[in-house]
Amino acid sequence: MELEPKDLYEKLEFNKVLQLLESSCVGDLGRDAVRQQIKPDDKIEWINARLAEVTAYQRGQNNNDPFPLRRYEDVSEEVRYLEVEGYVLPIEGLQKINNLLLVYRYIFRYFNKGRQEAYPELYALIQPLDYDDELTRSIEKVIDEEGQIKPDASPELLRIRRMMTSKQKEMDRQFRVIINQYRSKGWLSDNVESFRNGRRVLSV
Repeated sequence: MELEPKDLYEKLEFNKVLQLLESSCVGDLGRDAVRQQIKPDDKIEWINARLAEVTAYQRGQNNNDPFPLRRYEDVSEEVRYLEVEGYVLPIEGLQKINNLLLVYRYIFRYFNKGRQEAYPELYALIQPLDYDDELTRSIEKVIDEEGQIKPDASPELLRIRRMMTSKQKEMDRQFRVIINQYRSKGWLSDNVESFRNGRRVLSV
């Protein structure tokens, strides 16, 4: 689009508009899009379509029915590494992907029949997208909300965790036996047990 005068961007303070818009983005991809893709346009159909989307968004806000936006991280690097045969994704990367999938889940669940009719301009934005909740459910079977691997993420892991718990209980039982023996002989101080360098020790 030809600008007349040439410094029209500056006269309209369009850069300040972009700064305000960028500050409202909830992810790096959105901020990059603001910086690189948004330009003034003179096509009336395009302008009216964008205004209709903004109006629909504001209508939801005003009706106490906000669009379910939440922060997300760019997972481009994680997805690229997943294409490498034999690569094992770190738990942090899996959590980032899951958080992004949850954003998709919230948005798709938001658009029930009533909201599809109430906000058709916004619903049209997600219609071309493909989302399968099965991947999210599969990830949630493995990691919890804090990004930690669940004890029952697999049958083998569950067996190992149970074995570790059993061993820990046995060690605690033996430790109590030793404490009782040493206490009966008067070898222990009032503060019987403490930790040094991550190890349990007895105070004599």
